[in-house]
Formats: sequence, C-alpha cells, structure tokens
Amino acid sequence: MNIPNFHDGHFDGFRIGPDKRLDLFLRTHDDESFTLMLQGVDALILSEIKQGNIIFDLVLRDGGQLTSSDIEELFDVKVDAPEVSTLLKTKRGMGLQLLELNASYGAHGLVLFQTIEIHPSAST
Repeated sequence: MNIPNFHDGHFDGFRIGPDKRLDLFLRTHDDESFTLMLQGVDALILSEIKQGNIIFDLVLRDGGQLTSSDIEELFDVKVDAPEVSTLLKTKRGMGLQLLELNASYGAHGLVLFQTIEIHPSAST
C-alpha cells in the first residue's frame, strides 16, 4: 500500500464506526487531507491527543512483527505476564496488521486491524 508521507503532517481526529471500523483523519505537511479507513479493528490505543497533533511518522507492520511491547500497550498487560505470550501467538496467527502512529507532538498510538484503505478527503 502506498501511503503518503505524513512526516510533520497532522492527525486531525478519528471516528469509531460500526463493524470494527476506524477512520483516521490526517493531513500531509502540504495540507493534503486523507482518511485512513481501518477495517476489522481488533485493538486500539490512542493517547495524548491534543489540539495541533503533529505526526512524526506512520509505520505499518505485518502481524508477524508484533512484539511483547505492542501486546503490553494494546491490551494493558505487563510484558512479563503469562498471557502476553498467548496473546502474541494468537494475534500473530490472525493475519492482522499493526499501524503505529508516532508523534512529534500530541497523539500517538497503535491499531491492530485486518485491512486498510486510504482516500483523499476534502480539505478542512
């Protein structure tokens, strides 16, 4: 999937929809607006959402690249807890993907999901 470069762009918000859908509203540094549509969301954590969120980068990872730290953050379990290895094995085997939102300022988080689409959207 070809995702635009969002470095120094903006995270404008999100919408949790029906059927495990999540829409992320993003803008590039050049003010081009996009909607990332994530389907089959299995787990989500977004934190430190502020006015004027600035994106450092977006990283897409295959579910096979999930780490114990990802599981700890997504499911609020300690990395050395016995259920971490079970969750890690289960989630790796489900064919999921992970979106990592890293911030220069403001919102950051992880989303574990099945499929992703990106669409240009009207500028705000």
